[in-house]
Amino acid sequence: MNIGELRGLLDVINREEPVGVQVHVVVKHENDQETILKADVSEELAEELKNIFIRTINERFFNDDDLVLSNISEANELIDSAFYYDINEFPDKLEIVRAFDPWENYSEFSFRNDDIADIKAILITLGNQNSYFTIFKHIYPITILKQDRVIRIFPASHRFEKFNDTILQINEAIDFIYAENSLIVNNLRTLTNAYGYKDIIKNQARNKIEIIRTLDLIENLDELQAFVENVKYAKRMLKISPNSPVISLDKMRIINFIRNHPKLVNRIRLNDSGERIILDTDVSKVHMIGILNDDFLKSNLTDIDYESERKEELLEGE
Repeated sequence: MNIGELRGLLDVINREEPVGVQVHVVVKHENDQETILKADVSEELAEELKNIFIRTINERFFNDDDLVLSNISEANELIDSAFYYDINEFPDKLEIVRAFDPWENYSEFSFRNDDIADIKAILITLGNQNSYFTIFKHIYPITILKQDRVIRIFPASHRFEKFNDTILQINEAIDFIYAENSLIVNNLRTLTNAYGYKDIIKNQARNKIEIIRTLDLIENLDELQAFVENVKYAKRMLKISPNSPVISLDKMRIINFIRNHPKLVNRIRLNDSGERIILDTDVSKVHMIGILNDDFLKSNLTDIDYESERKEELLEGE
């Protein structure tokens, strides 16, 4: 998905047709099961939420010329970036949003039967039945102000009074957007810390190891397996595709590429027969992943070798 396609999914908020708003909450029960409930909000609150998030969506996805939309499998964690979730392994903790239909007749959240402290996410749907998208906001414990944690005071006529109810705070931040079966990640940290993305990265990296195994290229593949248990390095593996031209090459062509590369030859060691690679340093493992990603390029203009991900010259001292 590119930024133009994403804007097409979100553009319902800028058309002349009426834009409605619906609010649902995800409630977690004692048995860890989650339920979606309809939130009965006042017309005033609904209108304010609609206006806040229309403004936020426009500022973030339409008016920000620096915004980068990348496939999450190829994610470079830039400051101003959002991600299209293109991995076939979907986060278990977000399956509830895939099954969510804002037009279904959900039971209502009841302050008599339900506890506001059990709310784990808020779903705000903008649009109409023909075109809509849902904003997913994760609720952290600090988002809910409980009575026993702080004393909240409000003015009542000429005196200060204590406010005794629990408060749910909603800001304009957006964690995820779900539209037409597509998940857009606006907050990668929330996906990583609260929705099991670290485990997905590791699982995907292990799958890539099995692709590499078919090449019979690396003598001590177990070293690479241990290496990608670190999420930092596992992320590098996500770009390796079974359809990559590198994966289809004869292994000796890859080895000869390393032998003849002015930087790689000193960073990746071969076994005594010269037919397999030995990964004995973290640097060699990182560069090996880069080779399988086809990251190494040569400029026809300057004749300098580059690593394509950062477009940085491979210096002797790295």
